[in-house]
Amino acid sequence: MKEASEREKALEYMLESLIKMLGKSNQRVDDLNKRVLQLESFIRETAMQNRPQEKPGRLTIMN
Repeated sequence: MKEASEREKALEYMLESLIKMLGKSNQRVDDLNKRVLQLESFIRETAMQNRPQEKPGRLTIMN
């Protein structure tokens, strides 16, 4: 009976550890995703600022 109780405690501890690890992993993925979105936004803004200005009254037709 004592062995079963110790096994249950060990399993519970392992499960808690795995849940904590998963939570930390998910937080890191969220942080990385935020950084990627920031980088994409920065690239878009930079591209818009560096794009050649069109002359007023002139239309650009794209096929």
